[in-house]
Order: sequence, then C-alpha cells, then structure tokens
Amino acid sequence: MDQQLLLYILWINCGLVVVCMLSALWNSLGYSDVKPKPPCGSDSPFVSLIIPTRNEIANIKTCLDSLLCQDYPKYEVIVIDGDSDDGTRQLLDSYAKKNKRFRWYGEESLPEKWVGKSFACRQGAKCSAGDWLFFIDADTVHDRYMISSVIDSIQRNNVDFFSLMTGQLMGSFWEYVVLPCVFLWFGTRFPIRRVNNPRSKVARATGQFIAVRRDVYEATGGHEAVKVHVVEDFAFAAYIKNAGYRIKIAGGRKIVKTRMYRNFKQIWEGFSKNIFFAAGTSLTASIKAVSYVFLNQILPFFAPLMLLFADNLTWQYVVPALVPFALTIIVRLQLNMLLELPQWYTLTIPIGGFMTVLLHINSAARYLSGRGMVWKGRVYAGSKQK
Repeated sequence: MDQQLLLYILWINCGLVVVCMLSALWNSLGYSDVKPKPPCGSDSPFVSLIIPTRNEIANIKTCLDSLLCQDYPKYEVIVIDGDSDDGTRQLLDSYAKKNKRFRWYGEESLPEKWVGKSFACRQGAKCSAGDWLFFIDADTVHDRYMISSVIDSIQRNNVDFFSLMTGQLMGSFWEYVVLPCVFLWFGTRFPIRRVNNPRSKVARATGQFIAVRRDVYEATGGHEAVKVHVVEDFAFAAYIKNAGYRIKIAGGRKIVKTRMYRNFKQIWEGFSKNIFFAAGTSLTASIKAVSYVFLNQILPFFAPLMLLFADNLTWQYVVPALVPFALTIIVRLQLNMLLELPQWYTLTIPIGGFMTVLLHINSAARYLSGRGMVWKGRVYAGSKQK
C-alpha cells in the first residue's frame, strides 16, 4: 500500500473518531440521575400509572409487584391490554381481585392509522383520575420510591413533561453484545442539555417512562396528536415542547430498570421496528447512522491491523491507529460501569457494531419497501399495516 495514502487514511479516521467522541461528550452534558427519595409533605398530587400491554406474561408480574408496593399516598395503576393471548389477561384478573389500586381494561378496537401503543395510552388516560399521568412500559421494574422521587424532581424543576432514561437489565449473550452498541449510537440522538433547555427546539423522551401533567396532556391532545408515529416518544416530547411547555429528561437507573428483550429474535424484531424512525425516518439518516456505527464501533478495531502495511512504525502511523481504538475501549468500559455489565464484553464491540449496522439496514429496507415490521402480531408502518 502507498505509505502516504495509508497515513492519510489513518489520520482522517482518527480525526473523525475524535470529533464523534467529543460530540458524544457534548450530548451527555447535563445528564443527572434521579435519586430515590421518600415522600414528604401532605400536598402530594394524585398519580395515575398507565401501562399498555400486549402478550407481556414474561414481564407484567414483576412490573406490577414493584408498582403496587410504592411508598406514595395517592396513586392508581391502570393496564390497557391489547388482545393478549399468552396468559397476561388471566394474571391481570388475579391482581384486580386482590388490589383496590389496580384495574385493567381490554384495548378497544384499534382505529385506522393509530399505532397500538399510543391508542392504549390514550384509552388509559381517559380511564384515569390522576393529576399526573405516568406512561410506563410493562417490561420495567421500579424502586419503591419511584413515584415520590419523580414527583419531587418534577416539582423542583417546575416542568410539565418528564421522561426517564431507565437503567437496563440484561441476561443473555446477545443482550450484552448488541444492546450496548445500540445504546452508544442512540446516545447521539439525545443532546440532553438542549432537550432540557426551554429555548431550544430539540425534544426527546424515552417511551419506557413518560410523565405528563394531565391538563397539559388534554390541552395538547395527548397521544392522539402522535397517533401515527411508531416512535411516539420523540414525537410526543416535540409536540409538548413546541406547544410552549417545559420538558425534562433525566437518568432513571436508580429508580427504574428495563428488560427490553430476552433473546436474539426479540432484539432483531424490536429494534428493526424502531431504529429507522429513531435514526430520522429517511434513507439519508440511516446512512449517517450506519456510518457512525461503522466508524466508532467497527473500524477502530481494524485500524491497528493497518499498521502491518507500514514500512516503518513511527509515531505518525501508531498514534492515529491506536487513539480511536483506545477511545472506543474507554467509552465502552464507562458504559459497562453505568449499565453494570461484565467488562469482558468490551471485546465484543465489533460484533455488536456489525449487528447494529445490520439492524439499521434491515429496518430501513423493510420500511422503505413498504413491508413494515411485524411485532407481537401487528404490522407497523407497512403498506398493509394492521
């Protein structure tokens, strides 16, 4: 290989990786964790916890157990179930019989152009009585002080819409390999300081946990305003913020944890459903996402191999080959500590990065071709959506 060309390639790659890492660092500024805090005072608002479900037998018991023992004086738990046939409804019946705080309803017939989750959330809001509505995914588990901690943070920050970046629970090989790599890319979509700045138009949320004041929900149309969006959390946050209300996103790993997927099939189908929209809903955005993952999670592991083509291993070759590798390792080690993951999975970054690239390609291909993606028996964003 021409030595001058090799040098250019190594330094250009190094520069791009450093820029990406600095951008990621900038996006993370303003991150703070909500800490568990017991309730205090007698003016606690009434809170409605609303959970949309569809075939969640593997998750719903743990979720309900953690929600029905909250140390908070005034709250209710409402489940809207979308035609589950895996035993979820029978389990919900057993909870309804023994806990007065809890009730559940079957999802009404899904109207045309509605995404199931948003429709269930709207139905839950109509059935609820809370001053605050907490929309919670069924695959979450909660600290006993979750409600009081969130209400305290809402009141201290004087916000109308609040979302938590939950902690993550993992238990299988592919979860450990793929999810951290997706999260590292996904973090580029969350410029936290800009999200929390009322003067910025940037808005983000995570659908695993969203809290919104009832009067704000009703004044803006709630989930009806975002009924066609597969990634409804981004759209919901943007709609609320554009209406002039204050939003905030914070770390929730100390009070809420999520087990998103349990095996490779669920990872493949789940992210294929969402990742095209999370990237920006266009072919150009998907290409940018794939390029970012390739540059930051795959190439840094192969750049050192390019040193084999160098005639003389001087610092001009070694530095640009090893700096991206070292930065990638450092970032992943920090993420492992944040997510409480085994550190040796750092060695699987290229595998996880490659799978993340394939997820982006599959998701874009399915949606742009009109095939959509099947998830729990429903077709999302396809020409035959149902």
